[in-house]
Amino acid sequence: MQIRSVVTGIAAAVGIVLAGVVAAPTAGAAPAPPTGCPQIETIAVRGSTEAQGGGSIAGPQASSIQSRSAQTVRTHDLVYPASLGNYASSVRQGVSALRSRLAATSAQCPSTRFVLIGYSQGAQVIGDTLAAGGVPGADRIPAVLLFGDPTFNGRESYNTGSYSAARNGVFARSRGALSAYASSIRSYCNATDNFCQRGASGAGHYRYASDRTAATTFAVQRNGG
Repeated sequence: MQIRSVVTGIAAAVGIVLAGVVAAPTAGAAPAPPTGCPQIETIAVRGSTEAQGGGSIAGPQASSIQSRSAQTVRTHDLVYPASLGNYASSVRQGVSALRSRLAATSAQCPSTRFVLIGYSQGAQVIGDTLAAGGVPGADRIPAVLLFGDPTFNGRESYNTGSYSAARNGVFARSRGALSAYASSIRSYCNATDNFCQRGASGAGHYRYASDRTAATTFAVQRNGG
């Protein structure tokens, strides 16, 4: 399938995405310092066509981690196009923006750890960034949460959800391409998500809110509580 036809299909399906509501941190969460460096920075990378901000999945997930963590947490919503009109260019710009953010925070805050959270196109941005190597702050990325990743490979050890291992995403990544981060990744994929499960039918691409608690627990535990 040509990229143009796949992107056209994504554009048609993505029109039913509902805007997410970011939950407010609970009283028990440790707020990020107004100045200085947080212990954790979550970077939320929204999906295709979602408005600037964390989006419907990545944003609420970042908020949930901030609420549960006993450490200081700062959230950054990655600024990139998240467009479908020129999908490949949008992903490249996302990769550049993510690398820049990791480099900037690493330079200013050499002890800050990162949690990367990506949904749909945002998941591909994160995966492409990690797969390319030479990632700034690579040794301080204990948790990577991917939802509905179009580059999903059904045979990876870090996959989770109702997915079928026999199905890959529409832009499937080579098996083992993210092996250096395997212990840090959780890639959530629903069996009815036709972006991470090419050929599937259904609205599973928009149903990842139910995975938020498990994803939060994983990220918090990977960061020591």
